[in-house]
Amino acid sequence: MIILIILLFASLVILHEWGHFIAAKRNGVEVEEFGIGFPPKVWGRKVRGTLYSINLLPLGGFVRLKGEDSSDRGPGTFGGASFWVKTKILLAGVVMNLLTAVLILYALCVAGLPALGSGFEPRFLPSTYAQPKQLILAEVEAKSPAAKAGIKRGDYVLLADGKRLETDVDLRDFTKAHAGKEVTLHIRSNGDERDVRLKLRDPNTKEGYLGVVSQQVYKLRYDPLRAVVAAGYIAGGLFVATVVGVVQLIIHIPTLLLSVFSHNVPQAAQAASGPLGIFFIMKSISSLGFAYVFLFMANIAVALAAFNVLPLPALDGGRWAVLAVQRVTKRQISADIEARIHAVGFMALIGLMILISIYDLRKFF
Repeated sequence: MIILIILLFASLVILHEWGHFIAAKRNGVEVEEFGIGFPPKVWGRKVRGTLYSINLLPLGGFVRLKGEDSSDRGPGTFGGASFWVKTKILLAGVVMNLLTAVLILYALCVAGLPALGSGFEPRFLPSTYAQPKQLILAEVEAKSPAAKAGIKRGDYVLLADGKRLETDVDLRDFTKAHAGKEVTLHIRSNGDERDVRLKLRDPNTKEGYLGVVSQQVYKLRYDPLRAVVAAGYIAGGLFVATVVGVVQLIIHIPTLLLSVFSHNVPQAAQAASGPLGIFFIMKSISSLGFAYVFLFMANIAVALAAFNVLPLPALDGGRWAVLAVQRVTKRQISADIEARIHAVGFMALIGLMILISIYDLRKFF
């Protein structure tokens, strides 16, 4: 699972860098190195002036442009390129991630798109349900009433005392209303259906009455033409939601810092996930099938695009913001000062990632 997550995430980062690579090549800026992974270098070969390398740390990739981090403004350098050429190069990675997300979403819209929630679904487009709304168990707590009754992760809970369940709220309300009582759940497991009789935990328990984490699942299908519109609409919705989420996260950094030594998870950290959070989410949804894994991959691709477009130091958007300020003010910032700005920004982003990872541990343990 860890290897799969690393490969999926790394492939999206490599595609992002490939966008920079293609844009640079097409606009006459020399690419000194295109690396898969991060140094130390394992293998490298120079072709037409570009070193293609494979490196030891499989966490993505990088592109090194001529004159990118220096004051060199000669022919073929990034520094010597026009403002619009630099803009195209810097934003090409964002565009590549968005295109990747749209292509994945398009394939899912045709084959069967897992539920994203009504806020992201293009209700103006007619669709057919490829799969009815059902409730699946993403996690089953050890020694819980569910586990003792033989219910496992990946099982579907169809009925509770004869009442149909479609959402996690339905199940939560039912178990709360019947806490401490015996109930009958109709379960589908590996294609077979059966009734399971069990006793829920008492009302005063601090744990879940049933001891499960449930999730509503269903799939939508669109014809190939409408799927183009649906994929673009969903990608746009995810992009806006990610930008809003990141901005809210940055605004609430003081709250996150003040709460780091408590046992609480602030609201700002609930929806955010770092590398640990991504691992646990991927582990949870992997039992639902490849469609859910690819949907999560599309979501990460959009998140990478949205995050990188923000005008924050060390990110593509931040580097473009520096260029825009220089163009408007007609004053050049020295390469050394710009490098320091991005270095400080990079360290701040690493710190934020560590902070979110601390809250990921609280959420999942």
